[in-house]
Amino acid sequence: MNSTRRGPLTCAQREWFMDVGIDADSPWSSAANFTGLVDGAAARLDVVLAAVGDLLDRHEGLRTLLPVAGSGGREQHVVPAASRLGEMVRVAPAGPEADRALAEAAATPFRLADQPPVLFVLEVAAGAVHRIGIVVDHSAVDGWGMRVLRGDFLQALRGRASGRPAFDGRPAPEQPLETAEWERSGSGRAYAARAEAHWRRQLGALRDGLSGWRPSGGPVPAEPVLRSRWLASARAARAAQAVATRTGLPVSAVYLTAFGAAISRVEGSPCAGIRSLAANRLSAGTQASVRKAVMPVPVLVPGTGDLSARLTATASNQLHGHRFANLDPASAAAIGAEVLGDLAAAGAAVARFNYIDASIVGSAANSRSLGAEAIPFTDPAVQDRVTEQPDRPGGSRYILSVQHRPAAALMTIACHGDTTWAPAAGDMLRHVEDMLVRASG
Repeated sequence: MNSTRRGPLTCAQREWFMDVGIDADSPWSSAANFTGLVDGAAARLDVVLAAVGDLLDRHEGLRTLLPVAGSGGREQHVVPAASRLGEMVRVAPAGPEADRALAEAAATPFRLADQPPVLFVLEVAAGAVHRIGIVVDHSAVDGWGMRVLRGDFLQALRGRASGRPAFDGRPAPEQPLETAEWERSGSGRAYAARAEAHWRRQLGALRDGLSGWRPSGGPVPAEPVLRSRWLASARAARAAQAVATRTGLPVSAVYLTAFGAAISRVEGSPCAGIRSLAANRLSAGTQASVRKAVMPVPVLVPGTGDLSARLTATASNQLHGHRFANLDPASAAAIGAEVLGDLAAAGAAVARFNYIDASIVGSAANSRSLGAEAIPFTDPAVQDRVTEQPDRPGGSRYILSVQHRPAAALMTIACHGDTTWAPAAGDMLRHVEDMLVRASG
């Protein structure tokens, strides 16, 4: 393995494996891969390879293996960039062969114990590189991290082409091992205590709000099947933007309130507890890192009452929670079980919500969905109809997502096939759209 440094996982890495551990190293893990395409600007092949090396030197997480340790948990093993460069780069002639290589890379189920979590596909003609495909396993990167990766790679490419140092004057990125070390420090433990107190308050309020309500459904199957439905909607995006402008509240909170209403409707619950995914990047070092940092934090979304008051309460809960997302997932699960009891796994208590806009991933990336399917959701031809994605094993049990632009949005509901949501997902998306439009009137 020839690792240079090793240590425990970060909280964000452990949370990923706890949520979708069934997907790790599975044949279908590629469904969560992040993909990107960069213009090679006809740079020489040797220049591009050197820039790839500079990027890997800067970001340890892109050359980190995650083997299972003797304790049964995974560890981080950082390997030298030069020792694994050959398996991270694929060169293909321009044309159909390059297209096939890009598609094959996007469909790669990374073997994280012995394979670095990134692939670069270089489309070459006459010794010049025209397109560069980048594919990263989700355990190593998130939406913000992909924007950092793309920017740093282009910076490295410009630096190599001009003969100047690539990253002079730019903040040094925090490496995943450094994050893990801080989390175990005195400061990290003090932060964890504050985060635990916040989680207890939010989950306690959720328990009180759900008093007297009981979920329907049976035990979770051993091999769940994920069902996904998406709706591209210009109406929802414009309405959400209008409500946010009128109220001064974040667009994400507007969507979160509407999704909460859809959950309450299908679950028959008086409110909803949603795990809103926070960027979790509170320092210059984490903002300069490609590492997966996004983490969930519980947000209580009222299901009844005046809409203006519900919007304000949701936005307040979401804002306060952003500071306390980086909690060890085992601690979060223990608090959930203690405070919520038999409601801890209910759809009205644990759905995940992911909001993405140009401020997170950049404007160019935010014109299509971020996965391999690359849905052009701003195109009117794909809008205004609920579309089913092929079923697959694994995945989060309940997850809501929005990719928003002021003129169009892609809203997705994915859930396991045995849940109450599965037959209602399309109606839930329409309910969100209709509620936003009514709220904007």
